[in-house]
Amino acid sequence: MSEKQETLTRYIKCEKPIIFADYRELGCNVTELLRRKGAEVRETKLEVGDYLISGKVVIERKTATDFLNSLVDGRLFEQLRNMLSYEKPLLLIEGTPRELFVIRNINSNALIGALASITLDLGIPILFSDSDAQTADILYIIAKRIQIPNGKEVALHKKRRLALHEQQQFIVESLPYVGPKLAKALLKRFGTVKTVFNASRKELEEIEKIGPKKAKKIIEVLEAKYNREGAKGKQ
Repeated sequence: MSEKQETLTRYIKCEKPIIFADYRELGCNVTELLRRKGAEVRETKLEVGDYLISGKVVIERKTATDFLNSLVDGRLFEQLRNMLSYEKPLLLIEGTPRELFVIRNINSNALIGALASITLDLGIPILFSDSDAQTADILYIIAKRIQIPNGKEVALHKKRRLALHEQQQFIVESLPYVGPKLAKALLKRFGTVKTVFNASRKELEEIEKIGPKKAKKIIEVLEAKYNREGAKGKQ
C-alpha cells in the first residue's frame, strides 16, 4: 500500500467547495483551474487517490496514457482496490474512450474486460474528461454538489469502523514519516499510543528506520504549540 493518509481531523464549515489534492497533482493545471473557479484547494499527501472531496468521496485522476500504462504494469487494480476503503470512489480518465483503444497496442477484448471489472467487480464508476479544464469542472461540480447545498461540514476522515488496534495504529501513523510498518514497530516497542507520544528523541532514534532526522521532526510536531493561523498561511 502507498504512504499513509495524512490525518485530517479538522471540520470546515463550507462556504465554498473544499478539495484536498495530492501533492503530486501540483504539476498539472487542474489545481490552479479549481482555484480560479472559486474552490479552496488544499495540497496534502493522500494515501490513495488524487483528490479527496469528503470523508466518503475519493477520486483517482489518470490520463488515458497513464491509465493504459498502469493497467499493463499491474499498478491500476492495486490502486483502485485501495480506494475501496472509501464509500464512494471514482475513477476519472482524461481522454476519450476511443483513445484507450488506439494509444497502445492492447487487445480490445482485454481492455473491455478491464473496464468491466472496474465497474462491475470493484463497483467503481468511471467518468471521462476531454481536458484538464473539464476535469476541473467535474471536480468542482462534484464538490459543490456534496458540500454546498445542505451547508454540510467536511470531515476528511474515513468513516470505516476501526478495531481498537487499528485505531491505535491509525493515530501513530499521523506522525511524520510514519507508515503502517513503522507504526506497528513503535506500538510494539512502547506498548501504548500514549507512551509512543511521550517517548524521548533518544528513544525514538533507537527504533530501526527512524534515526535523528525523523525523530527530530516527530518531536517537533508533538511539542510545537498549535498555531491555526500559521498553518493556514503555509497552504
